[in-house]
Amino acid sequence: MVTRARILARSRPSGAAIALFILSLIILLAAPASLLAETTMVDGVPHIMGSAEPPGGVEKLQLEEIWRRGGEDDDEILLGLITSVVADADGNLYVLDAQLMEIKVFSPDGELINTLGRQGTGPGEFQNAQQVSFLPDGTIGVAQTFPGKLVGLNLDGSPGTDISLGGDPASGGFAVLINSRTGGENLVVSGINIKFDQATLSMDRHHFVRSYGMDGVMKQEYYVKDQHWKFDASFTLKEADSDFVWWRLSVDHEGKVLVGEPREEYEVSVYNEDGTLERVFGRDYESLKRTEKMTARYDAMMEAQSRQLPPGSGREVAEYEQDLWGIHPHADGNYWVTTSRGMYHPPEGSFMAWDVFSNEGEFLKQVTADIPGTPGTDLLVLTDHGNAVMITGFWDAVLAIMGAGSENEEAEPMEIVCYRIK
Repeated sequence: MVTRARILARSRPSGAAIALFILSLIILLAAPASLLAETTMVDGVPHIMGSAEPPGGVEKLQLEEIWRRGGEDDDEILLGLITSVVADADGNLYVLDAQLMEIKVFSPDGELINTLGRQGTGPGEFQNAQQVSFLPDGTIGVAQTFPGKLVGLNLDGSPGTDISLGGDPASGGFAVLINSRTGGENLVVSGINIKFDQATLSMDRHHFVRSYGMDGVMKQEYYVKDQHWKFDASFTLKEADSDFVWWRLSVDHEGKVLVGEPREEYEVSVYNEDGTLERVFGRDYESLKRTEKMTARYDAMMEAQSRQLPPGSGREVAEYEQDLWGIHPHADGNYWVTTSRGMYHPPEGSFMAWDVFSNEGEFLKQVTADIPGTPGTDLLVLTDHGNAVMITGFWDAVLAIMGAGSENEEAEPMEIVCYRIK
């Protein structure tokens, strides 16, 4: 007879089985992010997609304010529209003012030690500037939107080597430069080649991400998007169709190019310097639907842009935000990614949040910046040498420069606040 005790004895796991189960559980809980991510091969390229929740949890970035300049209480420094900040190895900050058309250089303790460049078309002068970056030879390149070129400046402010993107306005074609990035020896720019046909009232737009040599010769074209606009009675300027990777672009310290190609998908493509696609990484993410305030802001921007188009052109604002708002190759070798929620709706009590991925594309953790500021209005920029720089009122200033700001509201004076990452 099989007794109940024997049945229980048979069904009770042995000590070895229990030990194996506990060991398996420990291994699972201690597994690195790579074991928690799903990797698939698409045309021979690994696509690494993590889960929605950060495997390593959420960490607070330890920030210490060390100085601030501009604003109402600074009698020495007047800021127009700060659009770009980079730091050199000595901790000096190079701050591009796209309204005053100059670069202010601040020492590590916030002292104004130099002013570089000025508005104009001569050597070392620029206009319609958007970004500043260090070039592979150690000089400065100012990204001038139109005519599209990098204006070269030596660190003492004397003219350096200009890099033109080409385009012949006489034949109806020209180049627009939006931004530039340098990593290792790889100089990468993004912009648009535009050709207008007066006879057909149409425009061909070739959006590109390319690398250039210091001699001005194009080396690689990493990502493109082509559009054909015909300015007839039904033409509508659509934000989603006109989207490109301006903000979703970076170059890491090895010269690899990171591009957030789709607008409403959390995917980052990593290209080797020679143009080959090495991998794609991302995570599960639900696109952020815009609030009325957010929609009104972008409608104002597009209304300002549509003034350059034929009368009667329509406009259509996207319903959702782009998933990614920035990619920062951190000095620790990881990639810090800003999402739409990390920018507009960070965790409660935080100003901003980043998703941190390993160099291999594994989702590791989330990091928050718990400092005073208004998400989606102020901007926080991480530098390569241990600082974070807040630009207050950034987006309001952008609207004002575009002629899209409210006539009844006077913007607060812009201020930059420098934090040390502890």
